[in-house]
Amino acid sequence: MRVKSTLLNRNTSNWDRQSGVSAIRRRGLIAAAFIVVAGVIAVSTFNLVSFPTSSSRGRTSTGASDVASYQASDTEPNATASYIRGLQTGDAKLVWDAYSNRAASDLQRRGVNIDETQRQLDQSRQNGNMIQGVNYVGAYPIPNGSMHFYVISRAGRTRGDVAYVPYVFTLDSTGKIERID
Repeated sequence: MRVKSTLLNRNTSNWDRQSGVSAIRRRGLIAAAFIVVAGVIAVSTFNLVSFPTSSSRGRTSTGASDVASYQASDTEPNATASYIRGLQTGDAKLVWDAYSNRAASDLQRRGVNIDETQRQLDQSRQNGNMIQGVNYVGAYPIPNGSMHFYVISRAGRTRGDVAYVPYVFTLDSTGKIERID
């Protein structure tokens, strides 16, 4: 009897080990599948990967030849497009026309005016700082306005030196720029 019970215990413990290993594998596969599904949801929700499309959403402008030819997509507000076009072409009037009355007044109280803005734009261009590309990411409605998100690539002084700068524009209810972050 003693031999039988020892043999039975060995077989049971082997079976327990095998079922435990398969349970661990099964849990690992379930966890991996969950992570993959969560990753796909995150990527699609937050647009972390951009796929080329024929639509104008997320329109990108790159290269020196596009500096003067930047055209906003159909979904971009006129104020943000004007502001960015003003930065690209060095036109302070386009930049100032994009501001709301309140934002323009706040800037003027701090001693910034259209002439100062033009001087800064000219100096920036002389230093070799230029916008190479513009990508409109999207918009989010807020009470009394909206927020618009861009990624702008700027060329620096050194050849090949590119910085990707996020811009967040807060627009008032009239569609003019209230704030830039």
